[in-house]
Amino acid sequence: MNETLNYESLLRLLTENKVKMIVIGAVAMNLRATDNVTYDLDICFERSTENIERLCRALAPHCPAIRSAFIDMMDFLKTNPVGEKFSTDFGDIDLLGEVPGLGDYQATLQFASIVQLEDFSVQALTLDGLIKAKEAANRPKDQLHLITLRALKKMEDEE
Repeated sequence: MNETLNYESLLRLLTENKVKMIVIGAVAMNLRATDNVTYDLDICFERSTENIERLCRALAPHCPAIRSAFIDMMDFLKTNPVGEKFSTDFGDIDLLGEVPGLGDYQATLQFASIVQLEDFSVQALTLDGLIKAKEAANRPKDQLHLITLRALKKMEDEE
C-alpha cells in the first residue's frame, strides 16, 4: 500500500485523458465536506473499450502493472466488474466497474454530481449515493462513515 495519496493529481490526469469516471469512497466523502484519512482513490469507470483504453493509457506511465501488461489489463478491466487496486506514482487507485448498492457506471451516474477542484471538475457520489453505497458495503468502517454522512444529509435537507 502506498502511504501517500495525491488524489487531485490522479483525478487531473484522468480528467485530462477524458476518462469517464465517478469518484466514490472516502475521497468522494472528502469532496462532500467530511475529513477522512484515506490511502487510495476509488473510482467507478465506464467499461466501454474506448474508455478503458483512455484509462489504461493515462495510468500506464505512472503504474508499472498496467505499463507492463497493457492489453491484459484492458481485457481484465473490461470483464471484471469488481475491480482491482493499482499502485501509481500518485498513490493507490481502486478501479471499479460497479459500485455495491448502486450498479455500473451508468446506474451510478444518477447518484453523482459535478464537484469543482481548482481548475477542473469531476463527477463524485452525492451524499445520497454515498449513503446507499456504504449501506450496501456494510463494513465496520462504513457503519462509522454512515453516522457522519447521515448527519450531513440531515443538515443539507434542513437548508
